[in-house]
Amino acid sequence: MTDISPLDESLWDDGIPVAEDFYRHVNAKWLAANPVPAEYPMWGAYIQLDHNNKELTRRLLEQAAQAGDQGDAVSRLVGGYFAVGMDEATIAAAGAEPLRPFLDRIDALASVADVRALAIDLHRMGAGPLFGIGVDVDFEDSEAYLAYLEQAGLGLPERGYYLGDDERSTALREAYTAHVAAQLGNLGAGPDEARAAAETILAFERRLAEASLSREQHRDPKLTMNRFEVTALDDAVPGLRLGAFLREVGITSETVSVDNLAFFKAVDAALGDTSLETLRNVLRWHIVRAGASALAPAFEDEHFAFYGRILGGQQEQQPRWKRIVESTSSDIGEAVAQLFVRVTFPPEAKARVEMLVDHLLAAMGRAIRGNDWMTEATRKEALTKLAGFTYKIGYPAEWRDYSSLELDRSSYLGNRLKASAFEMRRQLARLGKPVDKGEWAMPAHVVNAYYHPLRNEIVFPAGILRPPFFYADADDAVNYGGIGTVIGHEITHGFDDTGSQFDAVGALRDWWTARDRTEFERRANVIVEQFNGYAIVADVNVNGKLTLGENIADLGGIAISFDAMHEAIGEDAPAIDGLTPDQRFFLAYATMWRMGYTEAAARMLANVDTHSPSQYRVNGPLANTPAFASAFGVPEGSPMVRGGERQARIW
Repeated sequence: MTDISPLDESLWDDGIPVAEDFYRHVNAKWLAANPVPAEYPMWGAYIQLDHNNKELTRRLLEQAAQAGDQGDAVSRLVGGYFAVGMDEATIAAAGAEPLRPFLDRIDALASVADVRALAIDLHRMGAGPLFGIGVDVDFEDSEAYLAYLEQAGLGLPERGYYLGDDERSTALREAYTAHVAAQLGNLGAGPDEARAAAETILAFERRLAEASLSREQHRDPKLTMNRFEVTALDDAVPGLRLGAFLREVGITSETVSVDNLAFFKAVDAALGDTSLETLRNVLRWHIVRAGASALAPAFEDEHFAFYGRILGGQQEQQPRWKRIVESTSSDIGEAVAQLFVRVTFPPEAKARVEMLVDHLLAAMGRAIRGNDWMTEATRKEALTKLAGFTYKIGYPAEWRDYSSLELDRSSYLGNRLKASAFEMRRQLARLGKPVDKGEWAMPAHVVNAYYHPLRNEIVFPAGILRPPFFYADADDAVNYGGIGTVIGHEITHGFDDTGSQFDAVGALRDWWTARDRTEFERRANVIVEQFNGYAIVADVNVNGKLTLGENIADLGGIAISFDAMHEAIGEDAPAIDGLTPDQRFFLAYATMWRMGYTEAAARMLANVDTHSPSQYRVNGPLANTPAFASAFGVPEGSPMVRGGERQARIW
C-alpha cells in the first residue's frame, strides 16, 4: 500500500465515456481491482491514507512502548497506553471485572434518585448516559465558552432505525435486540432474562428516538442552539432537576445551550415511569456498550458482530494493533500527534499549504464580489465574514498538556476511563475563561479537515496533507485539484446552508437580506433535488437535505480552487503528459474521491452521513461545472452536464 501519483492513465477506462460517468471513467478499473478488504466497511484513497498513517503511528507507538521510562513525557504516556491496550492476555483474564464497580453500583440502585446520582458521576467521567455534555465557543459571544447539552442515548445509529416499519428496519431491530441480549449474557444474565431485558431496553430507547430530532433537523443551528438559564432547567426537567444536575457535574456557567428540550423532557418522563429493573438494565447496557472495545474478547467480538459486521458489512475485525492505534488517537490524540508530525510534516510543506490557503481565500473573495445574484448589503457582510477567517495548518502552535493524566499498567478500560475523565475536566475547566484561539478540535495526525463556524476558522491537520490529497513535489494542477478543493470545500462551509447563519466572529446572526436568503435557499434546493435523484442501492437514494451542506461545499470548493489554480499558474501553463492543467485538475479531483463500499455500509451511511457517496461527490458537482465540460469537450445534453434551470450554482 504505497503512495502513487493520482494521475495513472493505465487505470482510466475508455469504455466508460467521460461524458457519461467521469467518476467511473477515472476509477472503475481501480475499484474492480481493489474490492473492499474484509476488515473494512469501505475502501478507497481516503482509507488508504488513513491506513498508511496508522502503520506509521504504530511504529512510533511501538518505539515509545519499548523505550519505557527512558522516553520523554509524551513517549511515556502514549507508549504506556499502547502497551496496556496490546496486552490481550491480561484483558482476556480480567473478563468483566473492570466493569465491576459500575455493575455493583447499578445492582444497588434503589430509587430514581440513585439513578440520577450515578448518571452525574458517569457524566463527570465523560461517559454520561442518555444525553451528552460538552463545552465549545458560545454561539452568541466568540470570546466566551458555553456548555452544550445534546440528545443521545441511542444504541442504533439514528432515530429512523427505531421508527421504520419496513421489513429491513424490523429485521435490524431484531438483530440489535439479540446483540443487546448477548452482551447482557456476557455480564452474567441467563438467556431468557437477557432477552427480556433487551426488549425493555429497545422500548426505552424507542421513546428517546421518538423525541429526538432527525439528522436533517440537527443540522439547523437555529433549531438546536437554545440558551437557557441553568436555574430554569430545574422546573423544565423536574425529575432530573436538570439545573442542579449540571451544577453537580461541574458546570459553573449561568446559562447553557440545549439542543432539544423536548428530548430532555422525554428522558425525564421515561425515568419517572420506568421500572427500576429496566433502568438498571438500561445502565448496564450503556456501560457495556461504551466499554466493550476495551474488554475481554467475548465483549469486543460481540460488539464487532453487530456494529462492524451487520451495520458496516465488515467480514473481519481489524487487527488489534489498528484498534489500539485508533483508541490511543481518540483518547490522547494530541500526544500521539506530536510523535507523528515530528517525522511527516517539514516546514516547507507547511509553507506550500499556507500559500494554497491564501490563494483559495482570495479566490473566494473574487467569487463573492462577482456573485450576480447577491445584493450589495449581503455581499458586504459576506466579505466581512471572509476577512474574519483564520486558518491552522499542520499542527497546533502549543500542544495540550497531559501532565495531570496518570495512567497505569493494570487496566486498559481503566486507562480509557481516566483519559475520558481528564478530557471532561479539561472541557469544564474552560467555562468562565477566555477562548483559547489556538485550540484544535481534532488531533493533527488524522485524515480530516474542518470549518468551525463558532470560531470562523478552517483547519487542515498534517494527517491529510499527504498523497493523494497533497503532493509536496507535484505540479500545481494536481494539488489544486486535490488538497485545493478540500481547502475550498472547508472555506465554502462558512457559506453553506448552516455556516452562512454565523457571522465574521462566529456568532449565530442573520446577516442576509430577506431577498438574498430566499434566493440562496432556492438555489440550494436545486442541489437538494439533484442529489435526491442519485441511487445508492436499489431502494435507497441520497438524502439531498441531509447532505446539502457538504454538496454545497464540494461545488464551491471546486469552483474557487479552479479559479485559484489559474490565478497561480497563469493562462499559458503547458500541458504535462498530454494533459492540460484543467484536465489534470479534474482528474486529480476524481481520483482523490475513489471509494468502494459494502452494501451494509452504504445503507447505513445513507441514513447518518452528511456526505454523499464518493461517486456523487465527483459527478454531482462536476455536472454543474462548465469548466469541466470545457476541459474534456463534454457536449450539452450529456449526463455529465446539467444545463439551464437544472444547473446548480451558488458560489
